[in-house]
Amino acid sequence: MTFHSEKMQKIKPSGIRELFAKAQGIPDTISLGIGAPDITTPEVLKREMRYAVDFNYNNYDQSPGNPKLRTMIARKYKEEYGVDYSSDGVLITCGGVQLVYTALQTYLGKGDEVLIQDPSFLTYPHQVHLAGGKTVWMPSTSDFKIDIEKMKELVNDKTKMMILNFPSNPTGAIMEKHELKALVDIAVDHNLMIISDEVYEYYTFDEKKHVHIGSIDDAYERTLTANSFSKTFAIPGWRIGFGVSTVEIMKPMIGYHTYVIANATTPAQVALANYMHTDEAKEFQKYIKNEFQQRRDAIVDGFNSIEGIKCHKSSGSFYCYPDISESKYPTGEEFSNKAFEDARVVLVPGTEFGPTQTKNIRASFGSVNLAKIEDVIHRLTRMLEQSKGK
Repeated sequence: MTFHSEKMQKIKPSGIRELFAKAQGIPDTISLGIGAPDITTPEVLKREMRYAVDFNYNNYDQSPGNPKLRTMIARKYKEEYGVDYSSDGVLITCGGVQLVYTALQTYLGKGDEVLIQDPSFLTYPHQVHLAGGKTVWMPSTSDFKIDIEKMKELVNDKTKMMILNFPSNPTGAIMEKHELKALVDIAVDHNLMIISDEVYEYYTFDEKKHVHIGSIDDAYERTLTANSFSKTFAIPGWRIGFGVSTVEIMKPMIGYHTYVIANATTPAQVALANYMHTDEAKEFQKYIKNEFQQRRDAIVDGFNSIEGIKCHKSSGSFYCYPDISESKYPTGEEFSNKAFEDARVVLVPGTEFGPTQTKNIRASFGSVNLAKIEDVIHRLTRMLEQSKGK
C-alpha cells in the first residue's frame, strides 16, 4: 500500500544532498558540492548563543520572530540600503529556504506561473510545484544574466511572480541596477510579485556592489526579499533565515508560518540580535568576503588552466560554474561522476539547476580553502591527462 500524494511523484531527491551523503566517510575526498562555508563561526557569536541558552531563552518566542532581532533587521536595511521596513514587515524563518516556501504557499494558486532563471537554485522549481504552481524558465545570457528580451515573451495572464537570485547560486553572476530596473518595470507593467533571494548580498567581488531590489523605484510595494544568516555569519546549521517586505505582503505569510513552524529557534535569534550590529560582526563580514575573493581568483584561474574547461569569472556568491563541454567528459553528469570516481572530487552537474544546463558543473569555493583548491585543480588536471591515453 502507498500513501504518496500525486504532487510528490515529480519531486526527486536533491542531487546535491545525495552527493554530500555519498562522499561522507570516503577517505581523501574533497567536496565542492554543498553550499556551506567552511569558515569557523565567530567566537563572539558562539558566546552569545551560549549566553542565550544559559540565561534560559529556551522557550517559544513570538511566531514572527524575536522582537529585537526583527528591529535589528529593519535597521540593517535602513542603514545599508536606505529603505524603511517596519519590524512588522520582518519574518524570521528556519532558513532562507523556508521563507521562499512560505511565500509560495501563501501567494500561489493552482496553475499560477512563476518565472525562474535557467539556471537557478534547485529548490525553487520544486517549491513552486509543491505550491500548485508551474515553473517557466527564463533564458540566460552568455554571462548568466537574465535575457530580458526573451523573458518578456514568457509573461502571460497566468504569470504571478518572478524569483530572482543575485548574486547567483549556481553561477556567481550579478545584475547591475539598470538591468534589475528593467525586470522591475516588467513586474509593474504586468502586476507581478517579486521574490528576491539575496542571501549572498555581502559576497560581491572586484569592487562590485550588491543592489537590494527593494531599493529600486516601484519595486518596494511588490517585492519580498529572502535572506539568511547562514552564509553571512557561517552558521548554516543554526537554520535562521528571514524575509523583509511591506506589512501588507508579510502579514498573510506570518499567518501561514505560525501553523507550520510556530517560531524559529529562540536562543539563536537572541544571539543574532545581540551580535549583528557589533564591530565584531562587521569585521567578520570583511574578513570572509576577502577570503572568498582570494578563493574565487584561485579556482577560476585553476579551472581555466585545464585544457577543455572554460570558467566565467564569478562576480559574487561563492560558486563558479565551469563549462566542461570541450573536455573528455563533455556533460556535467559525466564529468562530475568521473571526478568523484577517479579524482575523489565532488562537483555538481548543471542539470541540478536548470533544464538546459548540460555542459556545466557547479563548484563551491566556500567549502574549500586555498590549499584544497590547488589540490582539486591538480587532481582534475591529472584525471583528464590520464584519459587521453584511453
